[in-house]
Amino acid sequence: MRNRELINRKLDQLDHTLINLQRIVKTQEPLSTYKEGIVKAQGIIEDLKSMVEREPQSSGEQNSSVR
Repeated sequence: MRNRELINRKLDQLDHTLINLQRIVKTQEPLSTYKEGIVKAQGIIEDLKSMVEREPQSSGEQNSSVR
């Protein structure tokens, strides 16, 4: 995997965002703050998906779609 470090950083960002969302719920912050956190998490997920799609597929992955 070429971008292992970048992917790990994105996963850390996602983890921190989810922890922050839990805090927002516990402290009953405004709904808009919670929604902003959700949008941020969704953005990180989209980044990760595009990074994975750019990675070259192994021969096993290429053959699995034939089944």
